[in-house]
Amino acid sequence: MKLLRSLILVCLCFFIGAPHLIAGEIERIQAQGEIVISLNNGYPPFAMMADGQPRGLDVDLARLLADYLGVKVRFIRPERYDQQIPRLLAGESDIIIAAMTRTVERGLKVSFSDPYFEVSQAALVRRELAPVGSDSYFDLLEISGLRLGVKAGTTHERFARQLFAANAITLYPTAEAAAAGILKGEVDAMVADSPFVSVWRRTHPEHYLKVQALLTPVTKEYYAFAIRPGDPVFRDWLNLFIDQIKIDGTLDLLVYEYFEAMLWTGSQADGSPKITPAELMKNRFVQRKQEMIEERRKMALDQKPSYE
Repeated sequence: MKLLRSLILVCLCFFIGAPHLIAGEIERIQAQGEIVISLNNGYPPFAMMADGQPRGLDVDLARLLADYLGVKVRFIRPERYDQQIPRLLAGESDIIIAAMTRTVERGLKVSFSDPYFEVSQAALVRRELAPVGSDSYFDLLEISGLRLGVKAGTTHERFARQLFAANAITLYPTAEAAAAGILKGEVDAMVADSPFVSVWRRTHPEHYLKVQALLTPVTKEYYAFAIRPGDPVFRDWLNLFIDQIKIDGTLDLLVYEYFEAMLWTGSQADGSPKITPAELMKNRFVQRKQEMIEERRKMALDQKPSYE
């Protein structure tokens, strides 16, 4: 009986002390005062460079996340997309916020948050080659001898390899490089997620007669944050963060800014916005969020570059 009481006492002491012995990711990040976030290496408008600093929807979300945690943010930008997960698992980053699609294959290696953005596969194609009435990715299958550009290490590459011969596919380090490949005559088409294709079309009106966008949805995919597996508390907190930015209008504000107003391009994009700034600003909470986002951007400009 004395032995049993001793064992119970030891167990109680262990569990009482466990929270201090087994510190989670949140505690570790807050203790070091910095969160390292892995971004896309050029995927406007989610991640791009402006005035020597990262900018984009994912960048703003990363800075806001760091603000909630009360820590500084440092960015890394792996040269190739297939380096994202290995570098996370090696401890070089704390979280991936890089327009990463949730897949069951990736889910064997990382732990995904809830989705924060829905996309479909889309394409850009030389207009002279596009079949009459083309409007979706699958119309590329009707083009004989098609040369296809795709960003390496992505779901776009995997999907393309299921549909096209290996020798028809050319890999590029970024989606922008693949799109440029069309203009250079290296490939006849490129595939990417619908946000990239939509933005590329609207920001390159000078190429309208040469390049056609195929945007009718053919798949349904979701971007999410990725972290190392094993810390459900951190994952649950990220899910709360995503819920918060959806509920309070922050995500709507950023989507409007990057996909409708598009002032980051240096000029007003063509087409009428789906919602007006006045409609968004009806929510004073959202207005405060915008002010905070702008403040974070100004602070970043005053600091030394916080990326690799």
